[in-house]
Amino acid sequence: MTLTCEANGGKPPPRVTWWMKGEMVDDSFESPRANTVINTFTLARLTRAHLQSVLLCRASNSEHTTPAQKSITIEMNLKPLSVKLLASREAISAGKEYEIVCQSVGARPPASITWWLDGTQLTNTTISTASNGNVTLSKVLLVPRHTDGGKLLKCVAVSPVIEHQPLHDQWKLDVQYTPQVHLAIGSSLSADKIKEGDDVYFECNVRAHPHVYKVLWYHNGMQVQHNVSVGVIISNQTLVIQRLRRQHTGLFTCVASNIEGDGQSNAVILNVQYAPVCAAGQIHVYGAAKNEEVLVTCRLEAVPPVVSFFWRFNSSGDVVDIAENHVAMQGLQSSLSYVARTELDYGTLLCWGRNALGRQKIPCSYKVVAAGKPNPPENCNLTNQTMETLKIHCIPGYNGGLVQWFIIEVYEAENTRLLLNITENTAPVFFLRGLEPGTSYVIHVYAANDRGPSEKRYLTGYTIKDIAERRTAQIRPPPEQLESITPILAVVMGVVGSLVLVAVVAVGVVNLKKKRHGERKNITLPLQTSLADTRDLDDKNPDLIPFNGNSETENKSPTTPEEGGFRSVHVCTSVPYESNVCGTYSRTPSSISTTNPQNLEVNYAELSFPHSGRHYPNANFSRRKTEPTIYAQIDHAMPGAPVSMGVVPVHRAGSSRLVLGSAGGLIGNSLGGSVAGAGTDIVGETEDISLVGMSSSVCRASNMVVGSICPQVPAFGGLDNFAYTLPTLPPHGFQGHLTTPLILHQENEQVTVKTPLMNHHKESEV
Repeated sequence: MTLTCEANGGKPPPRVTWWMKGEMVDDSFESPRANTVINTFTLARLTRAHLQSVLLCRASNSEHTTPAQKSITIEMNLKPLSVKLLASREAISAGKEYEIVCQSVGARPPASITWWLDGTQLTNTTISTASNGNVTLSKVLLVPRHTDGGKLLKCVAVSPVIEHQPLHDQWKLDVQYTPQVHLAIGSSLSADKIKEGDDVYFECNVRAHPHVYKVLWYHNGMQVQHNVSVGVIISNQTLVIQRLRRQHTGLFTCVASNIEGDGQSNAVILNVQYAPVCAAGQIHVYGAAKNEEVLVTCRLEAVPPVVSFFWRFNSSGDVVDIAENHVAMQGLQSSLSYVARTELDYGTLLCWGRNALGRQKIPCSYKVVAAGKPNPPENCNLTNQTMETLKIHCIPGYNGGLVQWFIIEVYEAENTRLLLNITENTAPVFFLRGLEPGTSYVIHVYAANDRGPSEKRYLTGYTIKDIAERRTAQIRPPPEQLESITPILAVVMGVVGSLVLVAVVAVGVVNLKKKRHGERKNITLPLQTSLADTRDLDDKNPDLIPFNGNSETENKSPTTPEEGGFRSVHVCTSVPYESNVCGTYSRTPSSISTTNPQNLEVNYAELSFPHSGRHYPNANFSRRKTEPTIYAQIDHAMPGAPVSMGVVPVHRAGSSRLVLGSAGGLIGNSLGGSVAGAGTDIVGETEDISLVGMSSSVCRASNMVVGSICPQVPAFGGLDNFAYTLPTLPPHGFQGHLTTPLILHQENEQVTVKTPLMNHHKESEV
């Protein structure tokens, strides 16, 4: 670029120079003529850096004067430096609209941008330029199709004033779309020759990106399930149906799915040819009076629909084929006019059809019966009740051989005024509206046909009362009343709680007293000679309740005969007299020789005496409160006991039963005398207990001869007459020693008990 600056006038002549960006770039000037000075400046190569640069020409002839100057700005035409598609370049979906931007940088004036798709220019574009003019943007709206997958979308930028090689950027489209599905019947099959019983298959051809993950089959809008047992097989994209039936006739479609959506195929019609069958929804019972003509209609279904009809009448008396000239036929329907003139003319009409596939297997049956009135509806119920409506549902009865209809009549229960009369032609279902709330009604339901009405069914129903009448409002008291009620309520609750607490405490105290009272009654009187010589009797006799010895004197050494001293034995027994019978017996040293070898062991007995008191002592005893059972513990090694002593009666609390012996007899060995008994109880019938004396030999009357073992006891005839004649007891309150000492042997001595029922010496232990 060459620039010339000319200065005129000035004395002396001025100096002409070129300046750019504050620096002098050229000071070569000349004066081709008087009063004229010229400076020619040349830029050998313009660059983008010179764009918008300011060149200044300055003329100056003195440092004391202001120089004259002129300036110019360099403007340039530039081609685009770059072009770029501003897109993510991910997969796109067919049918959706996308806005794609192309950017061109460095063009002056703005670049011209064009869009191309596989060689075809796109026209739906817009162009915008940045404020500095250096950046140009172009947008295109693209709606890809499934066929655009793999094509190149190109953006091209060129300068409108400079010839140069165009710049471009491109994008290979990845278009995803819903499956494109086409359904066809098997290529080896002829669609117009498929008949019932054949096998058929369909092929579902799918084109999709990405690949499909499932294929579903539909028949008349219902999904077809894989079921080999019924002949339906689905494999990949093929559907096989074996042993076709006429129900398979209809439209078949397949649906393929991928992440873009579901693609449905075209519908293929499958026509299954079959022999005629009876159509559904026909009238099969016709009612007619004698000499009345009825028109019986036979409707069939068949493919192909070209059908010929055959009729036959069947009655109890004869079977007659009806000539074709008496039959009217039209397509798949045939009609027969029939008149019953006698009772034998009532019967069954049979209808067959035939087409190209053969004759109908099962004929259509139509009964001609004597017409009559219908039966009334059955099972009538109220299925819905509201304030203003009622719904009644019934089941139709026999129509009498004719078309029937149903009537309902609604009456007020109070005055039997008719309110509603409704007729239904299809079914006995009635919806009653406009009723009064809270009112009772009487309802009549019946059927009717051309022969007249049936009997009536009677119902009673009522509507619900108005909700506003049944609603009760709860009025909240004012706050000042609540404040007055709260203290009263607290006091009442406190009083009630205190009463409950007192009642609980009282019940607990009573139960505790009862428990302690029961414990005090279970007293065991000890009979022992040495604290060191004791035995565990619990394991030997379940009838004995051991004394636990919880008192403070349990561990105290005995110092008196009453406490079981070493030199004496103190025995007390509880008897039904005014006072207990007690006795103190002196002990015999263990070194004394034993004169009676049978007195080795001590046995305990429970006595039961009969109801009669013929042999009891002459004494009257007042009835006492039943006392608990009291057991005595007797030391087996106690020496010095008398051979003959009183008997301790045992009474079970709350029972009238006394047992006269244990497993080994009543009393034997150390108490003297012989022992007998087989363990059979003798039961008395009285609740009173009498204490009688006992001799040295005590017997138990149970399966034995009394006179042989116990000669002092008279024989008796039975348990009810059983009685003892025994010596008299000591006086009441007797505390003295018995005269005969009780001699016991040591445990290591061998003693043979000579009684019939005691074969081993240990059997008499309790």
